[in-house]
Amino acid sequence: MYFVFTTTKNIQSSILIELLQRLSRVFKDYCGVLTEESVRRNFLLLYELLDEVFDRGYPQGMSTELLKAYIYNEPVAVHAPSSGGVSSKLNKLSDALAEKVNLGERKTMTSAAANKPITVGTSDRKDNTIFVDVIEKLTVVSDRNARITHHYINGAIVLKSFLTGSPEMKLSLNEDISITSLGIVGGGGAGGAGGGIPSLTLDDVNFHECVRWTEGSKRAEFNFFAPDGEFTLLTYRIKSAFLPPVTLQPFLEPQGPNGLDYVIRVRSEFPPDRTATNVTLHFALPSWATSVSVETAGAPLPDGKSLPSGRAELDRKNHVVTWVIPKMPGGAEAIVRAKIVLPSHTKASSCDLSEFGAVKVHFELPMYVLSGLQIKQLEFLQGGSKSPNKWIRYVSQALSYVGRWT
Repeated sequence: MYFVFTTTKNIQSSILIELLQRLSRVFKDYCGVLTEESVRRNFLLLYELLDEVFDRGYPQGMSTELLKAYIYNEPVAVHAPSSGGVSSKLNKLSDALAEKVNLGERKTMTSAAANKPITVGTSDRKDNTIFVDVIEKLTVVSDRNARITHHYINGAIVLKSFLTGSPEMKLSLNEDISITSLGIVGGGGAGGAGGGIPSLTLDDVNFHECVRWTEGSKRAEFNFFAPDGEFTLLTYRIKSAFLPPVTLQPFLEPQGPNGLDYVIRVRSEFPPDRTATNVTLHFALPSWATSVSVETAGAPLPDGKSLPSGRAELDRKNHVVTWVIPKMPGGAEAIVRAKIVLPSHTKASSCDLSEFGAVKVHFELPMYVLSGLQIKQLEFLQGGSKSPNKWIRYVSQALSYVGRWT
């Protein structure tokens, strides 16, 4: 599904990209999830939103909170698509039971719980809930010796509010955080939900317009009024060196005069109590590698079990291998082996890793961030009759995670 703009005049592309991003966020707030099915079933609602957002082609207010006063169509709830596995079905069953039966205070909740419209009936709005996501997207480039040549982290604290009204809130981060642009200097090293960085300094920090910070304060504490819907409270960048959560090591192993094995070893460097999901490697083979077979293997885990090595598929037309490991716990190791039969005029000893393309890695690491940034406190400064529910999630994602052997 794509969102596109058409224009009859020359206009800055950055403005259009910003408009598309804001529109998609508003649509998601009102529909709960943004899929083809939700667009079809909520077409009148989205048309009404577009009519209020634009006036003769010019964008006006794009705030979810302000648009509520002008929107009258009720959303049709659509569930987010799932893999359909046993775990997803059990999560749906547990959520359904929790809604029907009072099971006491819940410790965890599935991430899909935040995928619901903000404008629902009064009974549904009584949940008085706010979801907080600390998301860090990693950019890493490594060489053939697993040395990091380029790295940084783009982080964001994203909130989705289903609170009654817009109460004033206070967010407190680690005491050891340093924010140079605000003059905040922390002490000690980071060691919260991550711990991959010895000292935590946030660069290029940007705040949402609702944030209020007292000038001269030496602590990373921020007051804000949470508007309805999803919004990014703050974004940051970390340029300090860190231990990458996934390392790559390539090898070439000659197999006789006309045989060559291209081996890539992938290892998870995060704690054993964390598990990366959907670890995917894409890599290209040389054009002369016409006869290829692919094998995978997983090393034994500390508990004696063997790591499922996943599934590797070869696209013979484009000479590209895709290797998927559904779940990879910390400290695990697996290899993929591309067995190549060389042309008669090529010797295995003359081949070099520089002839093989870059390896692109994608993964998601729930409940772990490399920076160690933690939300120490999320306090409601205005008391009410019902205590709001707070759900906090940490996640690391591979944004541009590449291994280059040149």
